[in-house]
Amino acid sequence: MDLRQKRDIRRLGRQIIQIIFFLWMPALYTSAFSGVRYVIEQIRAGKPIEQNAFLVMLIALCGFTILFGRFFCGYACAFGTLGDGMYAFSKWVQKKVKKKLPWVSEETGRKLQKMKYIVLLVLMLIYALGFTKKFHGTSPWEVFSMLYTGKIPDLGYLAGWIIFVLILVGMCLKERFFCQYLCPMGAIFAWLPTLPFSVLDRDRSNCIPKCRACEIKCPVDHQIKRDQKNGGECIHCMQCVDVCPKQNIHLCSGKKLKGNEILIILLKLVLFIGVCIFAQSL
Repeated sequence: MDLRQKRDIRRLGRQIIQIIFFLWMPALYTSAFSGVRYVIEQIRAGKPIEQNAFLVMLIALCGFTILFGRFFCGYACAFGTLGDGMYAFSKWVQKKVKKKLPWVSEETGRKLQKMKYIVLLVLMLIYALGFTKKFHGTSPWEVFSMLYTGKIPDLGYLAGWIIFVLILVGMCLKERFFCQYLCPMGAIFAWLPTLPFSVLDRDRSNCIPKCRACEIKCPVDHQIKRDQKNGGECIHCMQCVDVCPKQNIHLCSGKKLKGNEILIILLKLVLFIGVCIFAQSL
């Protein structure tokens, strides 16, 4: 199998996986973050933290991320898939009208990524201070969930509607806009350590001088560093692997699996499906 075939299979495979999870498990994201809300509100109320579906899904996704990186973000998150679809449509329109929409530089984009930590902190404070009811109708995730099930949110969700529309606009302007700048779960996942065998590694010694193909192509403006301890912003979309002219980027999964990213993704997919089914059965 040549490099082009591997690249095409990776791209098609990822798109198929994203569509499957979008149709099959669209609530994974909201379930996990509901687990964060549950824990904070239980602590605030002085009540014990007991097992429920939200908490189990939160633990399952965080545990999987520690073991295998942000596979969920790149392949199974409904909001991430929505963002990819909006950006692909936007690129198609831009190509047709022969006009490129403006966006900030990579350096500024990386600085803006810190915004999601502020969003996470604000939400945690709202839950901790007991202001959840006061912010009813402001959640774009609730608006998305209702639209997904065919329900039209009423005027009580006007603020949520406005935020959701603004997010859609941002998705058209920048690839993975929500994931990079606003996603509170993304902030949690980026903080989590990732085991070395699940981190992308780049052998800079063999790179073309001043080549930045992987950084330019990366949808989350991630800079791959040697011997990094966690994946950070990396969502394992493998676009950097596809574009590298020297094929220097690989998952650190041992010599036997090095270069077999397709097999690794399939193994992760099977394990992730198993984890989700097990978590939902508890």
